[in-house]
Amino acid sequence: MKNLLIFFFTLALFSCENTRFDSDKRQIIAKNEISNKIKNIRFDITAFKEDTLQTWPDSAFKHPIRYTLDIVYKDSANTLQRKRGIVLFTPDGNSIINSWITDSQ
Repeated sequence: MKNLLIFFFTLALFSCENTRFDSDKRQIIAKNEISNKIKNIRFDITAFKEDTLQTWPDSAFKHPIRYTLDIVYKDSANTLQRKRGIVLFTPDGNSIINSWITDSQ
């Protein structure tokens, strides 16, 4: 009986949806997206932020998810560059809407 109770408790615990995994997966996808934009440059992420946009001009997507990555790297002249990579995901977080890199603020 004790083993049966432990089995059901374990089953219930691991069958719960883990939204943290989705967030981690999106963070990796965002990093890869920014990496593809600055090909062949190794960079470090100095700050990371996830937020939901309450207003968005495209009516096809309401409340997209925005990932902001502050990155630093050295360019070919060995000058330290500080940039901000922004990746927008659909509200369900499964697809990228757009991504771009700007100067860090």
